[in-house]
Amino acid sequence: MEANGNGTSPDHPARGMRASDRDRDAVARILQDAAGEGRITLEELEERLDRTYRARTYADLEPITADLPGDRVVPPPVGLAPRPRANRPQADAPLVMRAKAGTIARRGNWYVPRRVEVSNPYGDIRLDFRQATLLSDVIHIEVHGPWGQTKIILPESATARAKVDTSWFGSLDSEVPEVPAPPAPHFRITGSVKGGSLKVRYRRRLDDWTAWSDWG
Repeated sequence: MEANGNGTSPDHPARGMRASDRDRDAVARILQDAAGEGRITLEELEERLDRTYRARTYADLEPITADLPGDRVVPPPVGLAPRPRANRPQADAPLVMRAKAGTIARRGNWYVPRRVEVSNPYGDIRLDFRQATLLSDVIHIEVHGPWGQTKIILPESATARAKVDTSWFGSLDSEVPEVPAPPAPHFRITGSVKGGSLKVRYRRRLDDWTAWSDWG
């Protein structure tokens, strides 16, 4: 949501909604303009930009420019666009992806039914749901990625509960809220990453997902 001149009341129900990269970029432009006009120092600019790109919600972004004139970044109207209708067979039929020691990658606009089963022992699993067409409000992802790396990017505001086998020095690293927040989509992630790793994230500018833009 681009910056605009409308204020946001403290009790706005969408202040806790996740901010997007576009929102953070809009705040960064306000800060850069303020530094150019001498309203903040270069040290303040650096500190506020760091806070901007670490911000997760609109409530986190608001105080960064509260003492500066001009536009504001405000939450969108409460409620999300309705999910596209899907016939029951299309939504119920699981999507199955299997490989071994290779790479399984999905990104862009792809159809996601209620259940996704992906298996790639000793390989890489990369699933990007940001532009995907989700055929259900709740998506179950069954991951089998022992001794490999699994990385999942979720849409802004989505929630996810991950419960996987991480024995034999496997790891689970999720920075996404677990509690469902309808009407935002919710993901249930189960399976095994024994000896491997699973990361669940929103797409952010300053993190370890930079190389994902180079997917072929």
